[in-house]
Amino acid sequence: MKKLAVLFTTVLLFASCTQTKIGYVDVEELMKDYDATKDVEASLKVDQEEMGKSLDSLSNAFQGKVEAYYKKAKRMSTKSREAKEIELQQEQQVIKQAQAQAQQILQQKSQEGIETLTKTVDSVVNAYATTNKFNMILGTQGNGTVMYGDDQINLTEKILDILNAGYEAK
Repeated sequence: MKKLAVLFTTVLLFASCTQTKIGYVDVEELMKDYDATKDVEASLKVDQEEMGKSLDSLSNAFQGKVEAYYKKAKRMSTKSREAKEIELQQEQQVIKQAQAQAQQILQQKSQEGIETLTKTVDSVVNAYATTNKFNMILGTQGNGTVMYGDDQINLTEKILDILNAGYEAK
């Protein structure tokens, strides 16, 4: 019976000695330095500028109509003035709708870009963990989730190098 207890204790000792391999990645730093993130941000900026120019031209044309209305308003009949004001209000609503639509489109493109980046990062981290036999890789942002992590288990640079090399290859 004692031999069985000693054997059981020895087996438990060896089982508990198997080392869990853990690493972490600073997601904020990774996303900031990932070339694909920079390209997504640049693309969004270009889209935003193009939409801004288009909306500015609509707004400028509308502003010209408003100024022309105020110059002529004193000489217009009440009925003509009211009709012109309704017309200007409708045009202003169209511009507001265009602005809201542009903002919605930009938000959607941003969300799609972030989702694509996140899927790519998750895939690379998963492949890295599997290849290098990690049991767990934690994600942190700045001074967030991981309260302390030894630099030897910080995988941010390694993962970033893999991501950027894969992105450059495309």
